[in-house]
Amino acid sequence: MIASLFKKLSGVFQTASTDSSTVIQIAGDNSGDIVVNDPIAKKAFDALKAELDKKHIEISEYKQQLQTYLEIISNLSQSKQNNELPAKDVDAALQAIIDSGDVDKARALLSQLINDNEDIILKQAEYYYQRGSLTYLHESKQTLKDFVRATQLNPEHIRAWTMAGHIYARIGELDGALQAYQHVLSLAEKAGDNEWKAGSFGNMGIIYKTKGELDKALEFYQKGLEIHELLGHKEGMASDYGNIGNIHRITGELDKALEYYKKSLHIEKDLGRKEVIAMNYGNMGIIYKTQGELGKALEYYQKSLEIDESLGHKEGIASSYGNIGDIYRIIGELDKALEYCQKSLEIDEFLGRKEGMANQYGNIGNIYRIIGDLDRAFEYYQKGLEIDESLGRREGIANQYGNMGIVYQTQGELDKAREYYQKSIEINESLGNKENIATQYCNLGIVYKHKGQLDKALEYFQKGLEIHECLGHKEGMASQHGNIGNLYVQKGDLNQAKAHWENALVLFEQVGAKPQIEQVSSLLAELERAQE
Repeated sequence: MIASLFKKLSGVFQTASTDSSTVIQIAGDNSGDIVVNDPIAKKAFDALKAELDKKHIEISEYKQQLQTYLEIISNLSQSKQNNELPAKDVDAALQAIIDSGDVDKARALLSQLINDNEDIILKQAEYYYQRGSLTYLHESKQTLKDFVRATQLNPEHIRAWTMAGHIYARIGELDGALQAYQHVLSLAEKAGDNEWKAGSFGNMGIIYKTKGELDKALEFYQKGLEIHELLGHKEGMASDYGNIGNIHRITGELDKALEYYKKSLHIEKDLGRKEVIAMNYGNMGIIYKTQGELGKALEYYQKSLEIDESLGHKEGIASSYGNIGDIYRIIGELDKALEYCQKSLEIDEFLGRKEGMANQYGNIGNIYRIIGDLDRAFEYYQKGLEIDESLGRREGIANQYGNMGIVYQTQGELDKAREYYQKSIEINESLGNKENIATQYCNLGIVYKHKGQLDKALEYFQKGLEIHECLGHKEGMASQHGNIGNLYVQKGDLNQAKAHWENALVLFEQVGAKPQIEQVSSLLAELERAQE
């Protein structure tokens, strides 16, 4: 008798195979072992699992989807054995999954089971849930209908409520997602299930982060972390550490953010979860970029990209392309920047990933603005704003307002520019996003400089500089020193101008921003000639 034991993700599931059957058990599942005697069914499960392994999803979501695949395959196999479904139809459906990942035939068979079991409500609810799970990774509209129908038939179907929440979040219906996750929490509390409680806290934290309610998001992440630490659940702890790091990054606490990312990375390396290791590398790259260490940032983005490419993880590849494009924008290689941002956008559009699309519309708009195509830049900012507004994503809305303000300022519409900068500041202040507040202070300073209100301009430049210094954000510090230097030229104080431009040059050289280095060097050379 041939026997083998396969383990993955620290006991998330284990499969024992003999020459006559396959026994599969999900860790932490109360339903017991799932026995699959049919070789073609086992191969179909392996094919579904292989596709799932390519996706970057939370460990709890992975476990849930994996268990559902097992139940689907088991149900189809048993339906063939007890003549509930024609054997040839079941085999054809399983073979389609094996050959190409096509689930349409399997979905049709589940539809037949739904119709045949109309009088057995709980069983029908389970089939709706399973039918939705088959298309969860590829489609949203009909998938959501199936999950919702499952919850209507069985209001205590905790997995269907969770998956409905994920779909609501995906399509930007954040209040619907929050209500679904809150229902999951109430069911978990009723059952005394701490693992589901922790998962619901984490999911609600993600929604509050997207809505810009960062204090609330942090509160829910920490609640989830407390439970995962109590359970000794390393996968959950690693996810919570990463999520908490994201909050600290947004609020400008970069050292704290990096500390949490490193905690998450340490656990993920032990677990061998490559897709999450890649995500942590990307997050750490963002920190290094903000601190002006562009070479280090690019190194971490490339590490992340290599892992995601090896896994075929398209969402992660899109994020890495966008991040790499941003580095090329900063160092002035605009053709390369545009190439990477467009590659990122193409993937996000293919996936229907709205948040990623909005980010790339903003990034591409920035590139067109730099090369002087203001109409095209504004068009991309407007596209990004529409998506961010539909998602209720306040951080994104604030970024687009700031970008649009720059276009108005460049076109000489100073009052309109000031209006958009102030809108951005108001949102960023409510979010506690210090880096973006500093950026908008700089923009307001430029508006007041153009209006001839030099003292007010200097006040805003100084406020922005103080925040950038507090954050250790070299690119921002350099820009503010450059602006203050320009201001002192207008005021006639060339010595102060020279001192600030020299500071700007040193910082731009540390960052490696070639266009700015050339510009400031040219200004200093002109100043020296003027003082001779």
